Amino acid sequence: IVNEYGKNIQQIFDCTKEEEHKFWAKYLFRYVIDVKARKNAHEYTKYLYSKGHKVYIITSRVFTTKDTFMGKLMRFIVRNWLKRNKIRYEEIVFCDEDKTDAIQKYDIKFMVEDDPDNIEALKKYTQMICINAKYNQKIDDDEVIRCNDFNEVLSYVRKI
Repeated sequence: IVNEYGKNIQQIFDCTKEEEHKFWAKYLFRYVIDVKARKNAHEYTKYLYSKGHKVYIITSRVFTTKDTFMGKLMRFIVRNWLKRNKIRYEEIVFCDEDKTDAIQKYDIKFMVEDDPDNIEALKKYTQMICINAKYNQKIDDDEVIRCNDFNEVLSYVRKI
């Protein structure tokens, strides 16, 4: 590890795109398919549904917007991962890096996010809840609610 604050494989390991592809070829199952959701993520979505809210999963996972074998595979992986982790949702919105259109189309009232670029871009459209990670520690904005886990997110959401 070269940069423990990196948010993607190239930044973390200071590697080429080709080396990143080799990493994912070797570790896709361990780090994407088999990994568990953050603790209490399913309780969070269950609570939102019990209060009449709709949950939209807005993801910019690589390949998911492509109509290729890899696109279909990644959409399958995302859907099955959510199902295995008992995360309820109304719809999954697959998008490229920019999630702004989805926020506006679905009138999202608040969003849980960890990517600092997305938080910065989306905070003018909705209330952002930032799940803390090493790569987003530079976010210093009074309008962004910072939480360490979904217990804290749930505690905040119960107040609104």
